[in-house]
Amino acid sequence: MRTVAYSEVLQLVSELAGITYTTLPTELALRLRGHISRRFRLAWEADYWPELMRVEERLYRGAWAAGTTYTAGTEVFYRGNTRAVNSYYQALRSLPLTVSSLTRVSTAATATTSAAHGLTTGDLVTITGAAETEYNVTATVTVLSTTQFYYTILGTPTTPATGTIRCTPNPVNDSGTLNLGNWYPCQGSYTGNDWATSTTYAIGDVVRYGATGRYYVCITANTGALPTSSSFAVLTPFDKYIAYEQTGQTALGEVRDLYSTQPTVNRRFSVPNWTLSSNGVQVPDGPASVWVEYRTRFVPLTGSDWVNGTLYAVGDQVLYNSSGSIKNFYTCLQTTAVVAPSNTSYWAMVEIPYVFQPYLVMGAYADYLRMDGQMDKAIAQERLADEYLAGELQKLHTSQPQYQRLEIVRAY
Repeated sequence: MRTVAYSEVLQLVSELAGITYTTLPTELALRLRGHISRRFRLAWEADYWPELMRVEERLYRGAWAAGTTYTAGTEVFYRGNTRAVNSYYQALRSLPLTVSSLTRVSTAATATTSAAHGLTTGDLVTITGAAETEYNVTATVTVLSTTQFYYTILGTPTTPATGTIRCTPNPVNDSGTLNLGNWYPCQGSYTGNDWATSTTYAIGDVVRYGATGRYYVCITANTGALPTSSSFAVLTPFDKYIAYEQTGQTALGEVRDLYSTQPTVNRRFSVPNWTLSSNGVQVPDGPASVWVEYRTRFVPLTGSDWVNGTLYAVGDQVLYNSSGSIKNFYTCLQTTAVVAPSNTSYWAMVEIPYVFQPYLVMGAYADYLRMDGQMDKAIAQERLADEYLAGELQKLHTSQPQYQRLEIVRAY
């Protein structure tokens, strides 16, 4: 995207106001910054500018990752094998499990967990954290007791293993069998018989408990244990939505549409029904993942000059002299006190599209005139600013019209 430096916009506004840019008073510079920022937002949200649009695949929940801390009830996306591709699962207990002891005899590694593991023979687990890396594998287990299992490894690492060792049960094994002692498939609703005190329940059995009106799944075989006890886990109906802010993803601004496949390379897509809510983009009947076409979120220009030694947190914004007299705003990506905004690992520049420049300059100058009481001149400059913006919109829709075309597949 072709961009323009913030300092260039500020300089043009100050020159229109008859003020030498190099001697621009700090108070006036701050006031003009506010005018430019407000105009920036008006231009940003005036249309779906190609420079600001993104098309990205999004999940409803974060992807499962071995070693990640999950509390009971956490929902994850798991793509582990061909039989369970694109599925969501709910954690039934706190994960990962702490491995208190990990020993080896020949190729058999025996793990002892500090709490009941909920595994059955044939389940798949991923071991992490062992200093002897041969132990850190994804493997099928053979259960020895409620807190012990073994799996096969390669090599002859030192025994016992050392380090902070964790065991994360995979939701599904390579044969497509669910790990029902630790995970349950996410569903919009659940069914099960009413809980009865005299019934013996096995791992994976689902019951409805009249006292709460909710559904629970058995994670430890029992007879008579209440559904609200540690022998059961509550099942939460799966609310299928894409959050406006997701870890590792660009925050969503205005959503234009959703697609079943990537529309930029595949014309055979469908458009699932979706609505917006306080949670995000609701896609009740959508596929496991969708492609979202959206406008990136506007970032107001509020930062002060970057000062070396000042602690900046994620999301903080600064104004930085990047080259000569050129200044731009930067958003902090990683907490730092010494790394300059020129480092793209720690900072991201707030880009101002080149096509906005005339509107920002004339619009901010009109606001300056209005604040100065020069209403007649402000009206004239306002009109000129609107003409500049209208001209860019005309280019977008008339000179280079864009149409979304679906490919119709016919069966004869």
